[in-house]
Amino acid sequence: MVWVVLAMALLWAWGLSRQDGSYVPPVQQASPSISSTNLLFIDGPKGRIDVLEAETHSPLAAYDSGEGSFLRGILRSLVRERRVRDIDSGGKFNLAMLENGSLVISDPETGYWMALEAFGLDNRRIFAEILQRATALDLVAMGAGESEQ
Repeated sequence: MVWVVLAMALLWAWGLSRQDGSYVPPVQQASPSISSTNLLFIDGPKGRIDVLEAETHSPLAAYDSGEGSFLRGILRSLVRERRVRDIDSGGKFNLAMLENGSLVISDPETGYWMALEAFGLDNRRIFAEILQRATALDLVAMGAGESEQ
């Protein structure tokens, strides 16, 4: 019985710390980024989510209703952190491959971040493919810029 009361007290204290805005996410990994992109997640018709490169609005992926459940879960977590802090739920999120091999999605508005490999290789692959598409777009844009000079 004492353990139950102790566990409930700890949960209550944790809940209070989350609600009063004093929660600070852990410091992001110190490994430097070797590749990154800023993303926009746009709600489309009939539950579709479009993933766009934030600066050019180039499409990187689209997930119809019922698809991309892991991506939707990650996005819900990021948006929830913004709502807790009374920040508009739209805006850019950063996806980065770190030198240590970690793939991290982060929110520049809140400082909240997640190392995606913690959710398994198949789930990590979804975001790795999005980053690869964004990197390919950057390379194409750089090549076009060089040929115009």
